Amino acid sequence: MEQEILMVKIHNAIKEGKTLYESTNGNWKINRKRLKHIRFVLGINNGEVVCGYQPTKWYQIEEGTESGRSFFEGSPIDEGMLNKMQSSNEILKNKFGTGSAIAYAYVSELH
Repeated sequence: MEQEILMVKIHNAIKEGKTLYESTNGNWKINRKRLKHIRFVLGINNGEVVCGYQPTKWYQIEEGTESGRSFFEGSPIDEGMLNKMQSSNEILKNKFGTGSAIAYAYVSELH
């Protein structure tokens, strides 16, 4: 399977005062089989790529109301890669379905 980009809508978390990292890293309903293929996670605020991270470790929540959701630890992507993601914004934002909080793209789809 190709390397994937997970995109997450973070505008509500930002409104709550969370940092970009806190807003982006979780907790998301993600197919666990896809986790090993996700190379980048992008935070999308009002249709724009505002931040990106490379996950180094994924965790799953096993109990409570968030059970089944995943979150990651990671580091920011470099500025050049973030710029590449931002220049592919139209391709990326069209991946979201109506009302979807997350979407996926392949790294190979970027310009």
